[in-house]
Amino acid sequence: MTNAEKIYDAVMRLPYVAFLSFFLIRELSGIRTLVAFHPYVGGDWSFVMALATRVSVVIFFSVMLSFFISRFRPISKYSNWNPKITALLGTLFTYLLLLTPRAPADAFWNSLSTLLVLVGCTTAILVMVDLGRSLSIMPEARKLVTSGLYRRIRHPLYLAEEIAIIGFYLQFRSWQTMPILVVHFYFQIRRMDWEESILAKAFPAYAEYKQRTYRLFPRLY
Repeated sequence: MTNAEKIYDAVMRLPYVAFLSFFLIRELSGIRTLVAFHPYVGGDWSFVMALATRVSVVIFFSVMLSFFISRFRPISKYSNWNPKITALLGTLFTYLLLLTPRAPADAFWNSLSTLLVLVGCTTAILVMVDLGRSLSIMPEARKLVTSGLYRRIRHPLYLAEEIAIIGFYLQFRSWQTMPILVVHFYFQIRRMDWEESILAKAFPAYAEYKQRTYRLFPRLY
């Protein structure tokens, strides 16, 4: 890889790093405010669930940042902008939820939200450990990973993210924010299409791997 390509790859990381850092700082500030107004936990289960949810989001953002900053450089990528725009919209569109007002505290919804966010974020962290420095936002080929959670599912990170995002949505749970969720799902499906195409082009073994695995759900899809 030439020096120009190395600089380009580094520059392309900056917008997402800045974007993710903004929301990480925002969530940390939100936790500080939440605790400041409720310094004594006591038996308030709703508060415990709300706090656990916010902490899990911070952990998820932190792991994403660390792997994204240290990722491998791509060995193959698209030259046109359609796949890149699709990936950006699939990744970033859902963060619009965090800019809308949260719904009033509710023990049931907060508990369900926390469960989904924790399951999604924990699974995503495990998947990112499998990916390591192969983590990518754009549909690019860095390294073919077929072990761990990738052994039977081709996109376990997307599955984990969607579980967590549904949990995020339950913190807002309004009809006004539902279109954000729907548009996000659409771009994620398109993003998988682009990613599978570039991996098949870069790695001859991907065709056999694709035949013996499922996209998201074993025996279903």
